[in-house]
This record gives sequence, structure tokens and C-alpha cells, in this order.
Amino acid sequence: MDLLFNTIMLEPNRWTADHVITRPLIELLEPISAAGFQDLELWGYHLDRAASAEIEALGEALAARSLRAVAVGAYPSFHLHGLQDEAEVERLERLAVTSARLGAKIFKIFPGRVASADADRVIWDRTVERLRALATRVVSDGMVLTLETHGGTLCDNLDSTLRLLDALDGLDNVGICFQPYTGHDTTAAICTYDALVDWVLHLHVQNRGQDRTMSLLRDGEWTDYGRFLTHVCGTGFDGALCIEFTADIVPPEGTAFDLDRVLANAVLDRHFIESTIAPST
Repeated sequence: MDLLFNTIMLEPNRWTADHVITRPLIELLEPISAAGFQDLELWGYHLDRAASAEIEALGEALAARSLRAVAVGAYPSFHLHGLQDEAEVERLERLAVTSARLGAKIFKIFPGRVASADADRVIWDRTVERLRALATRVVSDGMVLTLETHGGTLCDNLDSTLRLLDALDGLDNVGICFQPYTGHDTTAAICTYDALVDWVLHLHVQNRGQDRTMSLLRDGEWTDYGRFLTHVCGTGFDGALCIEFTADIVPPEGTAFDLDRVLANAVLDRHFIESTIAPST
């Protein structure tokens, strides 16, 4: 099992509309490495505006620290039209090329940006068409395509996720990036995971308190990760397990983002995961 660190947690602008990067990813590699992480999931917005020379320098910097870009995350829209749609297609292709250059094995993607309840036949057909084309495209670079279970997409509930997987039947390099839905308790998360287990190649883990504040995995009230991860290991999961968020990624109003504190919290989450799965590894 690969234990990944997701670089999204180190960007304070992760949820803004423009995703303007406050600090280049290459500058974050040394503190990530110093914190003891080796395998990474790179946030797509850390990459998709970088020039070719920047990507080359990033690849060299990763190699110099023995860091691996195991996965890259993408967040495309498939419901746009005209020039906007053309730009989106070009952006996604550029990110796929970049991912291959950096040696990624997983291309993780939001399956569109339209919730299943709002998706009509046109949205469904276009999404399936684009995902089929993308899966065929990335397999030539040795990558699998994983669809993230996430709100506001066609994988925002189990029924829709299964419908999408059925529509993509026959593609051997398509799987699921499973993230417990925020409305689930631990039992529901386990049941949903079990329903998708044959497709799960990739896990995202994060936890929150009842006030929706990000927490350490061991402290959150949304998911009992001791129970959940023990169950996952019991199913024989041997894919990529990614720490996506941790405590203090959103600083209190009026205070600055504290990189060292966030990394220290991610280390605590890593230790929790390692101690939880140790009997199964």
C-alpha cells in the first residue's frame, strides 16, 4: 500500500474560484520531504499553469529528494460549450501530459462538475464520452483513471456511481478514488466502500468535527478511521491511500497559514494510519 501526501492541503487558496497559487509547488518539496513523506498526490492546480521548463525543474527536484508523484488530481467540467469547452479540453490534455512526464501512475479526476440530481441525458452522454476518451488516452502512458466519490459530481451517491461505472464497462484502467461521503456515518461509509470494492484503487482520507472544522483523522466525528481503515485492510486493499486534508489547513480568521503546523498534523495522521494498518501490512 502506498501512503500518499496530497499537496492540496498546503495551498490556502485551494477553494477559491481562481485557485491562484500562493507558493510554487517546487518550494514545498523540501518541507514535505523533511516531514518524512515520500509518495505524493499532486493537486492539479499546482501544475496546470506551469510552463514546460517549470515542470522539468519540478521533476528534477522530486527526483533529487527521492519523492514520487504517484497521483495527480484533476477537476474538469464536461458541461461547458464553445470556446470554454475547447479551453477545458486543452487544459485537461496538458495536465495529462504533465502527469506522464512526472511519472504518475494514477490520474484522479472529478467526473464532471454537475451533481447527479442535476445531470440530464446530454450531460451524462458527454461525461461518459469524455471519460472513455480520457481513459484510453492515459492508458498509453501507463496510468489508471480513478473517479473520485465527491459531492457535485456524477459520483456523488452510490447509485449514480454504479451507473457511471456500468457506462464505462470494458475499460480496464478505470477505477474509483473512494472518499467517504460527508453525509455518511462510519457504517454507511463501510457499506458504500464494500459496494464499490472491486473498483477501488485509491482512497482519500480526511475527517472533521461536527462544526465541519478539519481535524486529525483520529479526532474527527464524521468517520471512525480506526474502524474504517481496519475494515479496508481486511478486504485486501493494496492501492494508494492519500491523506488529503488534516487539522489547521484553514487558519482562524486574522491569522496566517502555518505550513509547519499543517505538516506536523499530517505526520500525526500518518502515524495514526501506520499504527492502524500495521497488523495488516
